Amino acid sequence: MGLIAGLLGLFGCNSNPNSKTQSLKNSKPTFEQQLETFKQLGFVLNPGIDTSDINRWSGGHKEFEEQPFHLMYQTLGQTIESEPWTPLTNKVWDFDLEAIEDHGAYVDIMKNISRITNGDLSFENIKDYVEIDEGKAWVSFTCKGDNYKWDLKVDNDWADGDLFDRVQALTDKYKTNGKFTFFNTGGQDFVLGYCTSEELEKLRQATGLEIVWLKAKGQIY
Repeated sequence: MGLIAGLLGLFGCNSNPNSKTQSLKNSKPTFEQQLETFKQLGFVLNPGIDTSDINRWSGGHKEFEEQPFHLMYQTLGQTIESEPWTPLTNKVWDFDLEAIEDHGAYVDIMKNISRITNGDLSFENIKDYVEIDEGKAWVSFTCKGDNYKWDLKVDNDWADGDLFDRVQALTDKYKTNGKFTFFNTGGQDFVLGYCTSEELEKLRQATGLEIVWLKAKGQIY
């Protein structure tokens, strides 16, 4: 009955929000229950995406149930596993920091950061320069009519984590609806999100995940 009450609470049929969270913490929700929870939180799958794109791990549904919400949240930030590499959702982005190999790497990063903001931060005219051997990298772009060019640290093929703090600073400068969030996966990747304070609280309550406001210094560098 605890699980049933928790699920009813999650979908608005129980006036006690704590019952939902407690139930999920005390059980291992199924793959379908986890995915439905995220859908209720606004995680819309992109056109052409179905559950087979999400259920990609060798252990199948069992892997999601052994890491409740953690693996689902991480996976929803990824892309399909073949061209055209369509993101599964536009709510979050699972980013592997070891991603800088050549020109265009930071262009891709800025496009993905912009993508998950639902238009709050639109980066245009994005250009970059990456030369590992020279120890030189930069990215330039336009945002809300302002021009930026950021010099970036070079550390082999690792991304400069300071870029994410600079992007977070833009949410303050432009007083956007949301701010960027950080979720530690335990690996060399992290899940970047973007939401309001209210949305973050609902996400944390529904999943029990330790999703926090992004402050890259101390989190990823």
